[in-house]
Amino acid sequence: MAAGSCFYIAYRVKSRVHQLSGNAAPYTGKRDPCGKLTAAEASAILGEPVQSVEANGDASCEYHWGADGSRILHIQYTWQGGGLAMGFTRTAMKGAVAGMNTLQSVDGIGDEAYVMPMGSGLLMRKGDVLVQFDMRVNGISVDAAESMGRTIAGRL
Repeated sequence: MAAGSCFYIAYRVKSRVHQLSGNAAPYTGKRDPCGKLTAAEASAILGEPVQSVEANGDASCEYHWGADGSRILHIQYTWQGGGLAMGFTRTAMKGAVAGMNTLQSVDGIGDEAYVMPMGSGLLMRKGDVLVQFDMRVNGISVDAAESMGRTIAGRL
C-alpha cells in the first residue's frame, strides 16, 4: 500500500509538472543574450541612445541607455526550463492576491507573454526559453518592452 501511494504521488507530481511546463520544446540555438536584441534596435525602440551593452555570462544582458547611459535595462534569459518557470510564476501570481490574476496577458509575443503588476516587468516565453524584462526603475514603457519582446521572440 505504501509503495502504491508513492507511485501515485510521483505520478501526480510528474503530471502537474508536465501541465505547468506546457510541454515546451528545448532551445537548441546559440545562448547569446545580447545578440537577441542589438543596441541599435533597442535605441530605436526606446527613442534614446543605448550607450553600451554588457553581457553577464549567457544568462542576461544589460543595456545602458539615455543621454548619459545611466539608465539600465536588465533582460534575463532562462534557456532551459522556461516553460516550467513560467507555469510556476502564473500559478504563484494567481494565488498572490486572493485568487485574482495579477498578470496581464499580451498577445503576439512568443508562445505566451505577461505584463507584471503595475508594469514592473514583462515575462515572455517561446518554447522552453523564458525572457524577463526588469522595468521597475528604468522608465521603460510597457509598449517598448513588448516591442523588444517581439524582436527577441523572433530570434529564438
